[in-house]
Amino acid sequence: MDPVSLVFSAYLNTVQSTVSNHFNETRNLQITPVVMEYEGTPISYQHQLWRVRPESVCSNHQQSISQFSRCTVKASRLFKALCSELRQVGSDDLQRIQAQNMYCNAAVSFKPTVADLGSAQSLSGLEEARQACNAATVAAMGNSDLVLAREREQACATYCEAKTP
Repeated sequence: MDPVSLVFSAYLNTVQSTVSNHFNETRNLQITPVVMEYEGTPISYQHQLWRVRPESVCSNHQQSISQFSRCTVKASRLFKALCSELRQVGSDDLQRIQAQNMYCNAAVSFKPTVADLGSAQSLSGLEEARQACNAATVAAMGNSDLVLAREREQACATYCEAKTP
């Protein structure tokens, strides 16, 4: 191949890849991973076709429900903040408008996972007596064993005593 054809071929390849990249970027055809730090937490998500993929939000924290919950709550606030900020800036740039629409849609549609984990509360004496009566009643149901019937009567009597002031 002569040098002129080689240069012309390289030029055409460059123009084609530039046009192709620009087309893909403006249409947001490929899945695009994003990690943003917000309120001290890295928020990861993906978007494609100018839509945030909800299943990808905070997917790096799915092994720990408490971390995942905190991350998704912050991600929801991040999407609202980005929507608000992009609306205030205002622009005629198509990509900025599409990004604004993407974050505003995510702000409305993304539902964070809310999990508040803690130790179980201790039961009051009355509640413990009620549960013991219920458990003894279930154990004695359909059973003619006198021991179970006596245990039920004792547990329910204790509950009735605790109930009356």
